[in-house]
Amino acid sequence: MMALPVTFIRAFSDTFLTDDIDEFMQLIDQDCGWVIMATGETFRGAGEGRQLAERSVAARKHTKDVHMDFTNLFSTEDQMCLEYAHRAIVTEQWPSASNRPPAGTKVDIKICLVCHVKDGKFDRIHEYFDLGQVVSLGAVRRLYS
Repeated sequence: MMALPVTFIRAFSDTFLTDDIDEFMQLIDQDCGWVIMATGETFRGAGEGRQLAERSVAARKHTKDVHMDFTNLFSTEDQMCLEYAHRAIVTEQWPSASNRPPAGTKVDIKICLVCHVKDGKFDRIHEYFDLGQVVSLGAVRRLYS
């Protein structure tokens, strides 16, 4: 079984790790669906995907010591799976309407992205993480809407 080209994987990791939204959007199909599996929130199309990316980037900041680290990344010819530790510092723009961590809080969230690739672009992304790591039990369980 063949894997996705190394150039595609490298382009993804470079844009993802540097928060380069414009370059990241070059890898997203116009009809891509991104589902946050923990909350059921779905973002359809490149426009909503860009909004998700912009809110995510605005909600946290990284430093030399607090940043994303890839744990596992593997692919087939049309699938990619990425497991990573997202360490960040919460900003005032954290998207949750309630039970938001105070600005300046450091978070360490283990995330797994399962992605489908069609014609050299992501056309489906499912994002998995433990919601309990992000909000307290019993809280409103929507992060982005």
